[in-house]
Amino acid sequence: MSRPPNAPRFGEPLPWGQLAHPDAEQSRLLLAESLSQLLADLLSAVREDGSPAMAADESSVERYLDLTDTLAEAQAGRRAGLGVSRAGLAKRCVTWLTLLLTAPPGAAASAAGMHQFVEALALFPALFDSEPSARARRAALSRMLTRDLRSGGGTREAAAALIDACDNLGALLWPEPEFGSRPHQCEGRGR
Repeated sequence: MSRPPNAPRFGEPLPWGQLAHPDAEQSRLLLAESLSQLLADLLSAVREDGSPAMAADESSVERYLDLTDTLAEAQAGRRAGLGVSRAGLAKRCVTWLTLLLTAPPGAAASAAGMHQFVEALALFPALFDSEPSARARRAALSRMLTRDLRSGGGTREAAAALIDACDNLGALLWPEPEFGSRPHQCEGRGR
């Protein structure tokens, strides 16, 4: 059965030219999603053995360098070496994510969950802070990302919440068109 010539077209794939050459906004979001995955992997490694000062593995450093070369960090002379710690590499990912995901002035408002995720990134250093006052910041990070008011605010809970948020960032960046943007709520996966 043929369709009328002016019938709306749903679900047709994007032309290859558009997919092969993403615009600046698509590139920015792809980089942010890739950085969030790297951050989740780094935090998972720290959570498994409790060693943020341990050197990041070579594959993590290479992933970071590939992503930041795209962002022209190499020209700024701030390349990471193989001796960078997991926490140091994670902090660099957070810096770039914050820059990539903060909407420029005058841009269309981003999803509410995106704003919440960017705010949570500001609390990221509390994960590595051993001072008693950091407990409240970890609790705020955990509550912000899980909406769980019972959150104890421990490092483990806050790290789990941030890992889940990073793993699910793609749902905020690329909402399913037929359902629209979904509210983001992370649940601990018990890694």
